[in-house]
Amino acid sequence: MAQVQGSCESFCPAGEAKMRIREKLLHYFELKNGQKNTPGVLVKEFTRSAADVKMPLPKEMRTEAALVKTVEYLLKDIILDTRKPYHQAYDFIFDRLRAVRREIVIQMYDARQKIRLLEPIVMFLAYSRYRLCEESIEKFDPKICNQHLQECLTGVLCCYEELDGQESSAEPTIRELERRCFIECLYQVFNLGSPESFTRALSLPDCVRQDTTFKLCFGLCLGFQQGNLYRVLTALPQLPHILCALAATKLQTIRRSLLQIFTHAYNNKQLTVPVPYLLRLLLIDGPAGLQDQCRHYGISLSADKKAVHFNRTDFNHNADLLKPQHERFVESKLKRIYLPEVLLLKKFN
Repeated sequence: MAQVQGSCESFCPAGEAKMRIREKLLHYFELKNGQKNTPGVLVKEFTRSAADVKMPLPKEMRTEAALVKTVEYLLKDIILDTRKPYHQAYDFIFDRLRAVRREIVIQMYDARQKIRLLEPIVMFLAYSRYRLCEESIEKFDPKICNQHLQECLTGVLCCYEELDGQESSAEPTIRELERRCFIECLYQVFNLGSPESFTRALSLPDCVRQDTTFKLCFGLCLGFQQGNLYRVLTALPQLPHILCALAATKLQTIRRSLLQIFTHAYNNKQLTVPVPYLLRLLLIDGPAGLQDQCRHYGISLSADKKAVHFNRTDFNHNADLLKPQHERFVESKLKRIYLPEVLLLKKFN
């Protein structure tokens, strides 16, 4: 495939903009003040058609600068637009970022160019995976989000490795290194329990492995590999914002595993475990949340509901894993950040 260099400096090429305005194919977020059929800011949409076979013309492709501005617009102006529920903003941003990713491939960008554009996309998908975890499948499909997050993470990590292997490559700036460390952390947390991600962590350059946040993430992953779930649950709330949010989507798996361990460790009719202790250990907000867990997995509570009776024969191994949910300690972190600043990797803690 011959390389095509984009020449369009707009968010949306003129030809597509004219066609979609004429055919009234504008998304709500592309309408001026939400007014029907009144064009506002158009952003190139993702298409899978015969055009994929035919090489696009330069005027149909955006320049690198235009792609960067497009990503910034989507992750600032659109993501903060509260006129519609977040799942609708997510659908729009997700589609427009797929178009950006497609142009990265067609224009055959080098490693540094790819990193600059893919890193914020990774952040958006990681944040959305948590933000929309309580939505119904009709509004948000977590499997599709997971798939694209893994693809983008893998793409960025390959670019890091490519630069690591280039002797002529300039040393990363402090800002570039900070961004890489955060993305490497996201990869570890997202792939918690994966032998491949754990092996990668052991082979990373010292400049990454010595990063404070990465060391915290690695400790969490090491604890999980060793079956030390107490260490995992202790480290998880210490993670910064988006990392903590993504890790929280793994919490229901960890809670189930720990409750199952307790059914063996405290398998005695005379033994009970105090509810306050379990709430602290499992990072559950209140007694009602713990009662839901116990009811779901067939675990008994004492008559006064102040303690839990564990019995290994009572545990319901066939119960589906509970759906991830918004966690109070994560919400408190997210309320303190300016989201675009974090998604565009301008702030890390």
